[in-house]
Amino acid sequence: MTAESTGTADGAAASAATRKSVFTAVFFTLLLDLLGFTLILPLFPSILDHFAAMGDDQLFNEFKRTSQRFRISLGIPDLQPAALSGQQQERSWDSVLLGGLLGSLFSVLQFISAPLAGGLSDAIGRLPVLTLSLVGTAAAYTLWALSSASFAVFLASRVLAGLARCSVTVCTAAVSDASDADHRGRGMLWIGLAFSLAFSTGPALGAFLAQSLRSNSAGNFAYPAVLALVLAAAALLVARLKLPETCRRGSGGRGGGAAAVSRAAVLLNPARLFAFDAMPTAGQFERGQMRHIALVYFLFLTLFSGLEFTLPFLAHLRLGFSRGQQGVMFLCIGVTSALLQGGLVRRIRAGSELKLASLAIAALCPAGLLLGNATGQSVFYIGVLLFSMCSACPVPALTAMLSQLAPPESQGQALGVLRSLGSLARAVGPLFASLAFWLYGPNLSYSIGGLAAILPLAQLLIWVQPLRMKSE
Repeated sequence: MTAESTGTADGAAASAATRKSVFTAVFFTLLLDLLGFTLILPLFPSILDHFAAMGDDQLFNEFKRTSQRFRISLGIPDLQPAALSGQQQERSWDSVLLGGLLGSLFSVLQFISAPLAGGLSDAIGRLPVLTLSLVGTAAAYTLWALSSASFAVFLASRVLAGLARCSVTVCTAAVSDASDADHRGRGMLWIGLAFSLAFSTGPALGAFLAQSLRSNSAGNFAYPAVLALVLAAAALLVARLKLPETCRRGSGGRGGGAAAVSRAAVLLNPARLFAFDAMPTAGQFERGQMRHIALVYFLFLTLFSGLEFTLPFLAHLRLGFSRGQQGVMFLCIGVTSALLQGGLVRRIRAGSELKLASLAIAALCPAGLLLGNATGQSVFYIGVLLFSMCSACPVPALTAMLSQLAPPESQGQALGVLRSLGSLARAVGPLFASLAFWLYGPNLSYSIGGLAAILPLAQLLIWVQPLRMKSE
C-alpha cells in the first residue's frame, strides 16, 4: 500500500516535472520564433512604399497596374493622398490592397502546411517537424535580408515563410501531449502569453531598427531581417536543447504514421476540415462539439485578422503614424495582451474557457466601431485597448476547449486542423478587409467588421455552451 502510494506520488511528480519542462521550453521557443515573425508587421506600409519609390521593379509595377485596372473597372477614381484630405484622401490605397494580397498569400500557404505538419508530428514526433519549420523560417528571413532591390525576392521570402510557419501547431501539440484536462488551459495560455510578449516587443523593435537606419533605405529592412534570422536560430537552439519529445513515434492513430499524414492531407479540403471526419476515434458528440468550436474560431479570426492586418495602414494613412508610432501602437496591444494573459495564467480553471472566450469576442464590436471612426489618437487608443483583449483571450481559450475533446492519439492533427482553420481565416480576412478598406474606407469596413462579431458570439453561446453542459 505504502509502496503503491509512493510510486503514484513519484509518477505524479515526474509528470509535473515533465509538464513544467515542456511548458517552459515551448514558451521560450515560441517567444523567440514569434519575435522574429512580428518584426515585419509595422514595416509593411513602408516596404511597399520602398518598392513603389524604386519605380523600376517589373513585378511590383505589374501588381500596381493590375490594381489600377481593377479600380478603373469598378469606376473608382485615382485620387492622390498628397493633394486631398478627409474621406477622399483615404480612397487612394493601392498599398492596402497589395498588402492584403501578400498577407492572404502567406496564410493560404500556412493553411496548406499546418494540417500536414500536425499529422506528420503525430507520426514521427514533434521535434523533427519543429526543427524543419524553424530551419525553413530562417531561410525565409535570409531571403528577406537580401530583398531590398527585388520585390520578387521579397515575395519568395513570404512564400517560404508561409510554408514553414508550422511551429505554433507543433508546439501546441507538445503542450497538449504533456497536459491533463486540469492543466491544458494553463498551457494554452502560456502559448498565448508568448504571442502577447512577442507582439508587444517585436513590432516595436522592428520599427525602431528601421526608423533609426532611415538614412539607408536598403538597410532599413535588411537589419530587422537579420535580427529575425538570429531569433529563428536561437529558437531552434532552445527547441533542440530543452524541449523533450512528447509524442511516441508512430503514435499517429489507426494505420500508423502514413495514415496520420494521409488523413491530414484530406483536410486541405475546407469542407472536410470543418467536419473533423478524419479522426475516426473521436466520438460523435465530441466531433460535433469540435465542429461548433471550429466554426466560432474561424468566424472570429476572419473578422479579427482583417481588422488587425489593415490596422497599420489605417494608422499610417488616416492618423499619419510613422514607423516608430506604429511600433508604439503594437507595443500597446502586446503589453495589454500580455498583462491580460499573465493575470489569467495562474487563475484559469477547466471549464472557465467558455466565459473568457465569450467576453473577449464581444469586445470586438466596440473595438471595431471606435477604431474605424476615430479621428484623434485618444479615441483610437481606447479602441486599441479593447482590440488587445480580442488579441489575448479567444484563441487560447477556444484551443484549450477543443484539445480537451480530441483523442490523445490525434492531438497534433486536431490542433493542426485548428491552426489550419486559423490560416484559412487569415487568408480570407485580410483579403476582404483590405478590399473593403480600399473601396469604402475604414469607417464602414471597421464598423461592419466589429458588428459582425455578433455572429461567432451567438454561435458560441447558443451551441457550444449547451453542449458543454451536457457533456458534464
